[in-house]
Order: sequence, then structure tokens, then C-alpha cells
Amino acid sequence: MKKIFAAIALLTCLLSGCSKQLTEPVLHSPSGVNGFTESANSVVLSSANDSATVAVFSWQTANYGVSVPVTYTLQIDQPADTSGANAWSNAINTTITTDSLTKSWMGIDFNHIMNQLGLPNGVASTVVVRLKQAVKQSTGDTSTVTSLFSTLSMTVTPYKVVLIYPKVYVAGDWTNPTWTPANQPGFVLASVLSNGSYEGYVWFPNAGNNFKLTSEPDWNGTNYGWGTSGTTLSTAGSAGNCWYGGPAYARVVADVNKLTINYTTTSWVVAGDFNSWSLTGNPMTFNPATNTWTATGVQMTAGNQWKFVGDSGWNNCFGLDSKGNFVFGNGNIGNFTVTKTGTYTVTLDLSHGAGNYTYSVQ
Repeated sequence: MKKIFAAIALLTCLLSGCSKQLTEPVLHSPSGVNGFTESANSVVLSSANDSATVAVFSWQTANYGVSVPVTYTLQIDQPADTSGANAWSNAINTTITTDSLTKSWMGIDFNHIMNQLGLPNGVASTVVVRLKQAVKQSTGDTSTVTSLFSTLSMTVTPYKVVLIYPKVYVAGDWTNPTWTPANQPGFVLASVLSNGSYEGYVWFPNAGNNFKLTSEPDWNGTNYGWGTSGTTLSTAGSAGNCWYGGPAYARVVADVNKLTINYTTTSWVVAGDFNSWSLTGNPMTFNPATNTWTATGVQMTAGNQWKFVGDSGWNNCFGLDSKGNFVFGNGNIGNFTVTKTGTYTVTLDLSHGAGNYTYSVQ
């Protein structure tokens, strides 16, 4: 009988809509990013702390009320580029894995970021670091949930990285002091592959320029003079001087195994779609005191592409390779892309030998 009454009770409950209300989780957006901090508000970088952790950024778990995939992105930029229509467009972005609440950098990597931003070396500059917190759909696509941001500032003093390659040195009748080999900008050729082939750019200021190459920054190593022609070398003690006519700024390639030397006169311009790839529209001016080429008042629009061109045949150019490295090649190498509309001063420095050519756009 009890079973009959229990069955009747259950049936009555079902017929009367007897139920227990289930509470469904609801996604809600936090008011902001929680606990974004930096380990130091001032960092001085040098080769001494290349392998040390110099900057650590941390934050707390985001609570959206439900389990959602949250992506964190750290953006580092100069203060001037964090406002206006193109705000943060020049930022260096680092995406953090979903389950991580911290990001650290060693000195060598943090210095590379500062160099990418174009900060002056040896000078304390302010940078802004922004943490972006975003919710992605399960497919990985952007969701409709509003992204949240938190911003910190810090001062960073970067340093210039000069890679050390085997070198030969130029000593001549116009170097300062004359006929004195020295490891100084504008008078070194470097061998990136350490294979005996040395390359660099030299300013030959006179109608006739006499010189020799030395394997040491003095006369105590192997010295190279005139061979049997203007494109050959000799290590004989009685060898005459190498000679090149100027005034000219030349790419010099010396192969000490084959005992050859070759010259290519160059004169640099900034060419791009902003000036219809003209080789006369934005010429660069060489400054012998700084050993750099500079073009001022270069007006470019965001999205413009350009490169450095050193001759009318487009055989001597500097641009980017597929990995974004600054490289030498012909007109087919990759271009630089302008990220922000403005008027720029563009500088090209080829004075430190192959492997250490640099440029800046400010």
C-alpha cells in the first residue's frame, strides 16, 4: 500500500509541475584588470645583465563568473605613440599563454625590444606597458566581451649591441691620424662568416686615396697592399699602396684568401611609394664627421613602403628579409613599412663593418 501512495505522490508531483529551479551561470565582465604590477620602475640595460631577469610583469586571474578562455597581451610603446588615431600602432606586442599570469624578460631580450622602439642608447627614456585582457570564443575568434586594459610606465636605458666579427682595418693618407690603423667607425671591414671575405663602407674624400689594410689595429699583423692591379692584394713587405679615386663613398669587399679587393661607389636615397620610388626625390646627405647618411623632412603615410637605394641600377639596396632582418640586396629585397603618418628624419649608418649596419626613422 505504501508503494501505491508513493507512486500516486510522484504522479501528482509530475502533473502539478513539481520542479527544482536550476541556477545557470551568467558571464559578467570585471570592472578592470586586477593587480597589474611591474618588478621595477627603472631599468638600466648593459651587456652585464644580458642573462639576468630585468623586468617581470604580473597580474591576477580574471573572474568572468564562468570559465572562459582569457588571452593576455603585453604592449610596450613610447608615450607619444599611445594616443591619437594610430594609438599603440607602433607597440611591440607579446601574447601570453592563457594559463600564465606573469611575463619576464632577460636583459638581452628586453634591450632588443627597446632597440626596436628606436629608443636612444645610453639615455633613460620612458616607455609605457599596457596589459590587454580579452575573452576569445571557443573557436579562437574575438568575442563580443569588451577587452580590458591596465597601463604602467617605467624608464629604461638601453644600450647598442655591436656584434664582434673578425676585422681588417684601413690606414691611409687621409685617415686620422694618417697611416694609423685603428678600430674606428668608417675604417673597418668585417667578415660575418669568418671566411676571409671582409666587407665595409669607406669614405674616400680625395681625388686619389692611398691606403693599406691590416689584420690588427696596428702594423704588427698581416698587412695588405697593392697586388698586380687595382683589384688585387699582396702581403709582401715591399707591396705598394692600394689606391681608389674619389671623392666617393664605396662598398669595399676584400678577400684575404684570394687576395682580391673590389669597390662599388654608392650614393644613398630613400625611395618608396610615397615618392613614386624616385631616386632623386629624397636624397640622403653624407656627414663625414659621424659617418652617417641622413634624409630629413621625409613625408610618409601609414602603410607606405620604402627602402634604401645606393645606385641607379637598384643593385645596392637595404631593406628587410622575410624574417624582418635588416639586409643588403638588390631591388627585390623586402621593403620597410611605415606604421604612422608623419614627417621623418631617416638615418643610415654603414660605418661599423658588415653585420653591424644600422638605420633609424625618427
